[in-house]
Amino acid sequence: MLYFVRHGQTDWNREPTRCQGWVDVPLNETGRRQARQEGLRLRSAGIGRIVSSHLLRAVQTAEIIREQLGRDVPLDLDERLAESRRGAWEARLFSEIMAEDPKAWQHYREHPETFCFPEGESLAGQQRRVLAAVRDAAERRCDTLLVTHGGSVRLLRAFLQETSIGAFHVMSVPNGQILEVPGEGLVERIDAFLAEPGQRMSPHE
Repeated sequence: MLYFVRHGQTDWNREPTRCQGWVDVPLNETGRRQARQEGLRLRSAGIGRIVSSHLLRAVQTAEIIREQLGRDVPLDLDERLAESRRGAWEARLFSEIMAEDPKAWQHYREHPETFCFPEGESLAGQQRRVLAAVRDAAERRCDTLLVTHGGSVRLLRAFLQETSIGAFHVMSVPNGQILEVPGEGLVERIDAFLAEPGQRMSPHE
């Protein structure tokens, strides 16, 4: 079984919210409490390995959960699980982005499947790298916790539900939420998806 957890809350997740992307933002006290609670919930899951995005908010979440599970559980970092690179939008208030870049914001909200963050990456590119990381975790056939981000979980869910990235914004992924995904057949499903025309990762994604 694979378990996916979105990192705990940061101050940038609170109003007025900011675009985090690859900016390293630490957990706040609420986020640390969420991570402790998720660790307690996962104690009976038999997790043998933790894989986390390399970004600070995810690493801190993973480390707190690991304390609840037992420090002998291996913890590895995989930047493929990271949030999308959001380029020129990173560290800016979302309200500022909406006011100053309304056309790009509209594209992001209405057609996320074709959107690329200014000076950043596309959600389609992010989905491919996230799925590649998930595939590698599933191949090890070990109950694994993957600590990641809201966008990464949405893109994984779109794949699992066989729906378009166009559904990106209708999926709710609260901080600290746990998603359980059976590993049976997952490697083959992801391999088939990534082998489809147009799904191969380019060197720039």
